[in-house]
Amino acid sequence: MGRRIKHTSRDVEELARLMLAEATGEGVQGMNMVGTVVANRVEADCAPDFKGLRNIRHAIYQTIPGTNIPHFEPVLNGALYTQRPTEADLQRARNLLHGHREPRSRMSLWFFNPSPGKRYRAPCTETMPRSPMTKFDFAHKNHCFYVGVPGYCPEFYR
Repeated sequence: MGRRIKHTSRDVEELARLMLAEATGEGVQGMNMVGTVVANRVEADCAPDFKGLRNIRHAIYQTIPGTNIPHFEPVLNGALYTQRPTEADLQRARNLLHGHREPRSRMSLWFFNPSPGKRYRAPCTETMPRSPMTKFDFAHKNHCFYVGVPGYCPEFYR
């Protein structure tokens, strides 16, 4: 269980659309893992990466510091805006926002797909690209999931 995140119906829809855009081919578990990472970022509230993310939409539209480039590929390429979540997709997002996180990614703050558009996943790197304070934790289908290095974000890793 994680912390409940205050949310609106728009937050629920945005999270469901991101989960679909990022991981629709990875099944319910893959989509829940992606949603868990986004919720974890709001819960973490630690500098420098996630300080001040007040709600789920802040996390979805967050940019890489100093670049104005969105963290999430579907925001960058527009795929976020073409998703049409079903009631089941919306309920998955609501569950995450109510604190029900996917156990496997419960401590993950990052993920990425090293081979977008491919039928295979390239090997996961030891650290997340452009994020040296990370270390590889596990892979699920097309995505690599990362946690913070020891000492990073003690507000979250308690």
